Order: sequence, then structure tokens, then C-alpha cells
Amino acid sequence: MRQNSTWPFDVDLSALDTGSITNLILDIENHLPLLTSEGDMQELLRVKRLFEEELMETRRLH
Repeated sequence: MRQNSTWPFDVDLSALDTGSITNLILDIENHLPLLTSEGDMQELLRVKRLFEEELMETRRLH
């Protein structure tokens, strides 16, 4: 797992509203049971946490 980067990919999330981020989190949760590699699961959980943190930001579009 990459510790030196906040996001595992370069993406601008500023245009996403809370509904879009919530849908992404739900999609991640739906895909977790399909993963067979512990490393893949940990990476996806890390991305999920990052989306959850982004959802908590006060400057989110509604």
C-alpha cells in the first residue's frame, strides 16, 4: 500500500456532490466480497476511507 500518496490515483473530486460520493462508496462496498486478494481488499478499503473523508468535507456540493 502506498503511504506517500493521499489518493492512489490523480483525480479532482471537487465537482462531485454528496450523492455521487455516496454511490461510489456503495459500489466499493458491493465489490469488496468479490475480491480474493488481501492486498486488493486493503487497497479498496483505503480508497473507501478516502471517499468517506471527502464526504465529510464542508465544502461539498449538494
